[in-house]
Amino acid sequence: MAMASASLSKPPPSLSLPALSNPISLISSPAVVLSFPFNRTAFASPRLFAIKTGSDGSDLLRKPVVPSEKDLVGISEEVEDSEEEKEEGFVDWEDRILEDTVPLVGFVRMILHSGKYESGDRLSPDHERTIVDRLLAYHPDCDSKIGCGIDYITVGYHPDFVESRCLFIVRKDGQLVDFSYWKCIKGLIKKNYPLYADSFILRHFRRRRRS
Repeated sequence: MAMASASLSKPPPSLSLPALSNPISLISSPAVVLSFPFNRTAFASPRLFAIKTGSDGSDLLRKPVVPSEKDLVGISEEVEDSEEEKEEGFVDWEDRILEDTVPLVGFVRMILHSGKYESGDRLSPDHERTIVDRLLAYHPDCDSKIGCGIDYITVGYHPDFVESRCLFIVRKDGQLVDFSYWKCIKGLIKKNYPLYADSFILRHFRRRRRS
C-alpha cells in the first residue's frame, strides 16, 4: 500500500522530445489532432484551426463548406429587396417642397423679368388665374390685400424699392396694392408642409423686406 501511494505521489518520468518550430499537441488515439496557431494579422481575430488526420493518413485536409453561388445570389437579392422597401417608404420632404415651389418661382420671374409685360400691363387671364389661385391665396394678409375685390393683376416698380419690379393688385375701386410673391411662397409651404416649413424656410430663404 505504501508502495502504491509512493508511486502515485511521484510525477511520471519526462520524455525528451526534439524542439519543434510549431507547437503540436499529440493525443494517443487513432485520430490525431494537429493544432497550428495562425498569424494574428491574417485574420480579424486570432483563431486555432485544426486539421484532422486518420491513423492511415487519409482525410488529411477537409475542405471547408462554402455557400454555393446560388445561395449567395439569394442572400444578395434578399438584402437588395430589403433596401428597396426602405427606400420606397422614405419621403424626402425637402425635394417635395422644392418640386412644388421652384416652378412657381420661375413662373413669377418670367412675368416680372422676361420683358413679356411692361409696367402697368394687365396679365393674361391664364397668368392672372395662376397668380391668384396658386400664390395670392397663400399670402398671410390675403384678405386685406384684396380689400373690396380684384379688378386685375399687373406688374410695376415697388414704391419703396424703385429698382425692383413686383406684382400689384388693382382693386375694383381703382386702388393699387403691391404684394410679395415670396410671402405667398412661404405661406404655401406653411400651409401644405407644416411640420417641415420652418426648417425649410430657414435654410432656403434669405431675409426679405417686402409687404
